[in-house]
Amino acid sequence: MLTHLTLINFALADHLAIDIDAGFNVLTGETGAGKSLLLDALSACLGERTDSHSVRYGADKADVTAVFTYQEHSPEAIWLANHELDDESGEIHLRRVIFATGRSKAWINGRPSSLTELKDLGRLLVQLYSQHSQQQLLEPPYPKQWIDRYSSFEVPAQTVRDAYATWQKTIRQHEHALLAQTTRLQRIQILEQQLEEVEEIIDRNYVDIEQEFDRLSHHEHIMQDCAYSLNVLDEADQNLSQEISGLIRRLENHSGRGDQLASIHQALVNAQSEVDDATAHLRQFIDRQSFDPERMEQLNRDLEVFHRLARKYRTQPEQLKQEYALWQQELAQLQQLEDPETLAELVQQSQQYFLEHAQQLDQMRKQAAQPLAQQLTEQVKPLALPEAFFEFKFEPLEQPSAEGLSAIQLLFTANKGIPAQPLARVASGGELSRIALVMQVMNAEKTDAEVLVFDEIDVGISGGTAEIVGRLLSGLAKHVQIICITHQAQVAAYSDQHLLVQKQQSDPASSTIFSLNEPQRIDELARMTGGVEINDTTLQHAKQLRQLKFQNQSKA
Repeated sequence: MLTHLTLINFALADHLAIDIDAGFNVLTGETGAGKSLLLDALSACLGERTDSHSVRYGADKADVTAVFTYQEHSPEAIWLANHELDDESGEIHLRRVIFATGRSKAWINGRPSSLTELKDLGRLLVQLYSQHSQQQLLEPPYPKQWIDRYSSFEVPAQTVRDAYATWQKTIRQHEHALLAQTTRLQRIQILEQQLEEVEEIIDRNYVDIEQEFDRLSHHEHIMQDCAYSLNVLDEADQNLSQEISGLIRRLENHSGRGDQLASIHQALVNAQSEVDDATAHLRQFIDRQSFDPERMEQLNRDLEVFHRLARKYRTQPEQLKQEYALWQQELAQLQQLEDPETLAELVQQSQQYFLEHAQQLDQMRKQAAQPLAQQLTEQVKPLALPEAFFEFKFEPLEQPSAEGLSAIQLLFTANKGIPAQPLARVASGGELSRIALVMQVMNAEKTDAEVLVFDEIDVGISGGTAEIVGRLLSGLAKHVQIICITHQAQVAAYSDQHLLVQKQQSDPASSTIFSLNEPQRIDELARMTGGVEINDTTLQHAKQLRQLKFQNQSKA
């Protein structure tokens, strides 16, 4: 569960500290106030791409931290343990610093981490659904993917994809081996000789050997230049570090007297940091160097072997390992042709294995499709689509594919007595948005993530339909934490925590996010329903919306 977000100099945020509650959290505010601020900051902490525009105007860096709690034995707990990042506090601290230059740094529980690690962990923590998700419904693979995800068919579907890839690979191997059969014995002998000759150097890395030999060959020159450089940087009476420090002190007094002077002063401060880092690394390098004549002779002999073999086989020394692997693969294929039926039998076996699993998956999908379509129908009907009807249509493919044996279409009709047709052909934009919303909520019920983020997915709905959406999300929030950006008062009224985004026209402008108490909620709901002017009518309507939430809770 997400418990806290801290934003420092991030986009329009100067310094924000936001506590997030369990349950259903909504984020509202006027257009342009910066409602995406929280989600952008959270995305940054989850390893998504950022750039210099994320840094507040006038600042040199943005700093964002997200804090999550997690349960023992959860997927994220296992991930942390495998990466030796687990914490006794039971919390996950994700931090991202974005510099004005565009580069960034990341930490997980205080340890520097890569963006790949952030993304891997982020997928276990948060699932994001955006207002553009309805476009996915129109893509041909989506119905099949939706059935697999909702019905937990990912493992058998991956088994089918792997089996198909194996089948296709054996076909290619068989065809290639048949072409080589006429000269098989001669080629086998050549390959065996080549492999035997290259085997002695196959466990060595040419690039590493060449680099080490070059370093030892120039050891004396390197050490002289390093010593001279260290002296200039830090050890001479008038060294570079001292000179830069003097310049910084001189210009510091004037940095407030103009943007250009401030920029120059900051550039010198950055340069001093870089010089200090370079000096420290240079000392470490000098301390670790030693000259070993015997090692140099051994490296020279190794290089001679690499170059001799590279000339013989007309390749580059660093490519010998790759050539060795290709020779091994070719030899294995040719040896299988000692029995001409061996590879043909493998093709048949891999095809049979694929077909068995593909047929099982096809049957599983067909069995799951009817009740799933019925469930989708029942959940869409309350969203002002009382005559909605869905069904999945399976059509056999002319040729099996990695995705199975059938193409799957989602058929839909919104009108009684009219047959269901492909969704993309008959659904309007408003119908698509409601269908996408329900499908996302159904998917969210099956996700392992404990935080679900809905970014304006209620666009295109209003009134009673929006109220039902609020109920859907409120019910879902009993099992997972939900964060939802919305323009709909009927949705916001069902929240457990209401966060308001406001823009302040300071210089430069800034946005703030704060949690509303009950009277403040009523005012914000009245603004959302009535516009700028808040009167007794809009206030009464806002109170009624909140009462509906409490009434539904008592019934539940």
